Amino acid sequence: MPVEFDIRPMVQKNSTLPMERLRVLSRFEDIDLTAMRRGIVFVFAAWSGPAVLALRRFTQIMAELPTGALDLVVLDIDCLTADTATQLFGTSGFRAGGYGETIWVRDGVIVAREIASPAGEQSLRVRTVELLDEHNG
Repeated sequence: MPVEFDIRPMVQKNSTLPMERLRVLSRFEDIDLTAMRRGIVFVFAAWSGPAVLALRRFTQIMAELPTGALDLVVLDIDCLTADTATQLFGTSGFRAGGYGETIWVRDGVIVAREIASPAGEQSLRVRTVELLDEHNG
């Protein structure tokens, strides 16, 4: 049986958000996307420099926005199998590669996916603001 790695210390060290604002999960079974009204899932790879930097940018942007109405989840990439990755990413060709992939969920449905990158920071803001506006509208 594989040993679970606790990513919480790594997330805490690299997050600008208080840990109370994040649900940090090391098991895919602990997330129920269908129960999410408005949420963002950040797929984190503790072993990846780009994912660590992306987590810093993600939490910094979330700290700048009024995200109290959103469920913010950091999911350990190492808990994904081929089957669970398909549940998360569908058959769109989008996959978790350890770059800090981000998924937006509205009313239990994945509405957007983005690979974290410096160029994607504006998209992260825009998609999150859209999710917030839909919540408030």
